[in-house]
Parts: sequence; structure tokens; C-alpha cells
Amino acid sequence: MISKDTFAAVQSLYDDVEDGYNQRIRRHVQQQMLAHLDDITRELEAIHTACGAKTVRLHDYIQVIEETCTAIHQLAERLNENFMLFVMGSGKNGKSTLINALLGQQAAAEDFLPKTWKIDVFHDADLDASCTLTFKDGSCRSMTAGEAQAYIEGEEQKRKDSERAIRQELREFKKKKVPLEVLEEKQRELRKYGLYQSQVIEASWPVGHSNILSHYRLVDTPGLRQELDDMIVASAEEYFSKADGVIWILPGDKIASAGDHTELRRLCEKYEKHPDNIIAVVNRMDIVRQNGQDPDDVLAEARRFYGDLFTEIVPISAKEARQAEDMLHQDGISKTERQEAEALLERSNLPALLQLLNRTLFADALDIQIRSKLRGCRDLLDHIRQEAGQASLLLAEVSGQREAKIAAWNKDSSEILDRLKQDLETFQDQEAKRIHREAGRVEDELWDMETDYRNEYILEQIICPESLERRLHELVEAHSRQLMDLYRRHLQKAPFKEFPSLKEDEMTVCLNQQGVIGRANLSDDLSGQGSAQLALGGALAIGAAALLGPVGLIFAGLAATDIGKSVAKFLSRTFGSSMADKIQRRFEDQMADVRKKLEREYQDYIEKSGGSIDSLRESTYAELYGPSDQTQTVMEHLQKLDGLGRLQVIPLRVQDIIFSH
Repeated sequence: MISKDTFAAVQSLYDDVEDGYNQRIRRHVQQQMLAHLDDITRELEAIHTACGAKTVRLHDYIQVIEETCTAIHQLAERLNENFMLFVMGSGKNGKSTLINALLGQQAAAEDFLPKTWKIDVFHDADLDASCTLTFKDGSCRSMTAGEAQAYIEGEEQKRKDSERAIRQELREFKKKKVPLEVLEEKQRELRKYGLYQSQVIEASWPVGHSNILSHYRLVDTPGLRQELDDMIVASAEEYFSKADGVIWILPGDKIASAGDHTELRRLCEKYEKHPDNIIAVVNRMDIVRQNGQDPDDVLAEARRFYGDLFTEIVPISAKEARQAEDMLHQDGISKTERQEAEALLERSNLPALLQLLNRTLFADALDIQIRSKLRGCRDLLDHIRQEAGQASLLLAEVSGQREAKIAAWNKDSSEILDRLKQDLETFQDQEAKRIHREAGRVEDELWDMETDYRNEYILEQIICPESLERRLHELVEAHSRQLMDLYRRHLQKAPFKEFPSLKEDEMTVCLNQQGVIGRANLSDDLSGQGSAQLALGGALAIGAAALLGPVGLIFAGLAATDIGKSVAKFLSRTFGSSMADKIQRRFEDQMADVRKKLEREYQDYIEKSGGSIDSLRESTYAELYGPSDQTQTVMEHLQKLDGLGRLQVIPLRVQDIIFSH
């Protein structure tokens, strides 16, 4: 016979070993869950170093990754806490009423749309009597219930105010009759920068005198598929990754609703089979009975509809359970009233649900909790990989767009410069031929003219400086407009914008304060004159009359006497060029200098334009995606995040526990 003392000693030893094992296995799993975070943090720090200042579009992904890392930390830490039992399902299915029934008292707000931005956790007041608000960055604040409620109401009011402002602005914006894609982009802009996003993700409330909270923490979730301006803000997967166990509540009066089935089917497809930590509850059986339906028929229908998704489906009336609990808690209740309340509680089937919880989830609480935490950690790591992969694809796309912008400018500016040079050359050839033709027509008369008169005649009657200057001026003005159009066109295409479809006057957010790209200060030209003309540095100011300079120098020493003129004319016609040729060459030599000046000014303008375009393109790119010369480096770090290995938990051996210090 084993003595009582020996039995007690053995039992105590067993309890110590079990507690030690539980603590050791928790620490072991926590270490496995947190193993990747150092690598992730290192890559994120490298990305921050490469990007410098905050980048608007890239930061969207980085922020999600950072918040996901925080969620992994929280998930690991909660292995040391009670089992988290989530109550989930579509909105208005009686989740809060069921939670109150499980708690045995009024704690969760009923007949009230849950907040779309947080979950409510109910914990044992004996363990912690304060309310705790948890924020996205992982920080927590403890306060009284009144303070917490006031804080949350303030957050909710801010969100409602922002929703109201968004709806009003969208109504005004629709009056512009903009295309659908512009309207959708406007909605995205307002949602990102106009919708108030509370940093609170969880509110934990103490509840006293509740038996279930000695084993569980009950979690009230927002209704799935709630919408804000047609935007889905909650999904089953989002909450399931945080849950140790789930009570999925279905409406008994509309059991065939496709909404819950769609969410559950998606969840099961992700995990390839139905999760082992979900219990289905068919609620509102009181309404089923009131409607004259047979509860057994409704339960059979639920099993037909959801039997492949749940191993356990329990019918219940949370409303009747609450009524029974309130009656039982009344002072001075009579024996008959107590019997009626107990009968109502039994009919509600709440005791059967509690027994099922104890037989399933609670019986294997540690194993289920560990499996759910590991599953949640894998989901979060997958989410990090997904965000990193999408960010890398985004950078590859916009980097290609940047290269295309540069290539387009280089191509267009090179082509227009070649074309303008050809225009100047054509202008010179045409004018030279005209001058040669006019000079050849009166060449004999030119030889017979006195030098001064001849030079004046050549200038006024053959070269025709005023008309030449006018044609050259018109040509250069046309070139100026072409260069200006090129500059304006590429300047408009140069900036990278977060919302490309929105025009500057359609942006309602104060972009400078938000740190996002919007209005570019695009000047009409580079001179600041507001004119389409180039400052030609004097090319036209030369005046066509001065193109040839002292024309008489061409003929110096050839026309001193009449005999000399005859000899010069004979020698010119016999052995040299005609006077028309000389005038043409002189014009071409002088015009070539003018062409070079204009071409240099065109080139300078294009270089100055290119510098302005480059500056706008690079600054807006950097603000959204980081410096362009760091894009490849950032992509390499993102690809390392995308290539993270999947979470693998090394089993804990018995000797590791026995011989651990």
C-alpha cells in the first residue's frame, strides 16, 4: 500500500514536472516564434538607412511589416497568458449577447455595432483589475474602466467625424462629373489621409465573478464584412491568426446565409482542412421556435450546410441564457422562479456549450494554444513575405517607369535638336541660293558699280536684311515654341505621384504637411519671363544687316580703276569664282557663325530643361520610393525578407527538459 504521504509527494512531484514542462515548452516555442525577427529587423534598418527620410509609398509596406513584427512579439508573449477564445461571425448575429451569457453578466455592449478598429478582450478581474489599451506599435496603457471608455469614445468620434467629412467631400467631388477611375482614386486618397485611423487595436476589460475567465480570455470581434464607404475592413483570417480557439456564431433564423459560409470556406481552403480549434454555435433558437420552426430541422440544415467545416455544431439561445442568468442573480428569488430560470437556462443550451468547451478546447488547452500560436506566427511571417514581395515588385515597376521617363526625354530632346539644326541648315541653304540667284542676275552691273554703292546695293537689294531678319526671327520663334512644348510636356510627365489620376486642384489633403507628392511648382519656361521665346543671347540682335560685315573687303584691290574692273571681271570669270559665288560664300560663312550660336543656345536650353525635369523626377521619386540610386539596394533587402524561411519548430526532447537549468 502506498501511504497518503507518499502519494501526495508523488502527486506534488508530478505537478512540478508538469508545470516545469509547460513553462519550458512555452519558452521553447516562444524562442522559435521570435527566431526570424532579428533578421527582419536588420533588413528593415538597412532599408531605412538606404532611404533616409520617410518614403510615402514604400513606407506603406514597411509600416505593415513593422506592425506585423510587433504582432508576432505579442503572439509569442501571450503564450504565457490564458487561452484566448474568440467569438466570431457576421455582424448582428448576437455575438455580444453570447459573450455576456458565457460571462454570466452584462459586460459586452449589445444591440450595438462593434468598433471596426479594435477587439474587446474580457479578462479575470482577480488577475488584473485595470483596463488595458493596446496600440499598433505594441505599447500598452493601463487605466480605469471610465478612462478607457472615454478614450475609446473619443477615438470613435474622431473616426465618425472623418467618415462624415469624407462622404461630404466625395459628394462635392462627384459634382465635377469626373471619370470613374478618378473618383475611385479620390476615394483612396481620402481613405488614406482623411479617414481617422485609431492606433488602438485592443481593449482589455476586467470582469469579476465569472467562472469562464479562470480558464479563458473571451474576445469580442467586429462583425465580419463590415463596410465603410464600400470598403471591407475585416476578414476571418485577420482575427483567426490571433485566436487560440474560436466560437463561430451562426444565425439560426437564416442559417443558409452565404456570408459566413464564404468566410469559412476561404479559411478552410487556406489551411487545407477545417481548423481543429473552432466550434460552431447556431444562435437565436428562441426566434426559430417563435417562427414555428422545428429546432431539430434547423440544426439538421446547419449540419448539411456546414458539416464539412465543423466537427461540432451546438444550438443555443444566447438571449434566453441571459434572461435566465439575470433571474438567477436576483435577490429574494423564489424556489419556483429559480426552477423556471434553471429550466430556461437548460433550454438555452448554454450548459451544453460550456461542457463542450471543457471537453475539447480546455482539455487540450496548451497543445491547442501552441498550435494556434505557431499557425498565427506562420501566417504573420507569410504576411511579411507577401508585403516585401509586393514592395519589391512595386519598386521594380516604378524603377522601370523612371528609366522610361529618362529614355523618352533623351530621345525627344535629341530628335528635336537634330530637327532644329536641320531647319537652320535648310534656312541657310535657301537664303544662300536666293542671294546667289539675285546676285547672278545683276553680276555685270555689280562689277561696274562703285565700291560703296555696290556694297550698299548688295546689302539692301540682294541680301534684304529686314526680310531676312524677319524670316530668321519667325524661324527661331517657332523653334522656341517647339522647345517650350517639349519642356512642358516632359515636365508634366516627370513627377511621380501617389495618386496619378488626380489633378493638382483635385487634391484636398495638405500634401506638404502629409509629406506626399502633389502639386509640382511647374513654371512655364526656364527664364521666368513667362514667354515662349528663348533668350537668344544676341543671335537675332546681331541683325541680318551685320551678317556679312564689310562686304567691300571681299573685293579689296580688285576694282581700283575701270581697267582694273575689267581685268578683275575677266580673271574672276576665267580662273575664279563669280561675284555671286563670293557673296554667297561670304553669307554662308557668316550665317554658319549664327547657326553655331543658335545651336549652342538650343543645346543650353535643352540641358537646362533636362536639369529641371531631372530634379522634379528624382525628388518626387525619392519622396515616394527612396533615392533612385538606392533602389537596387532596397530591392535586395526586400528580396531577403521575401525569401525568409518558413517557421519550423524543433521538437523539445525529454532530456532538454530534465537537464535544463
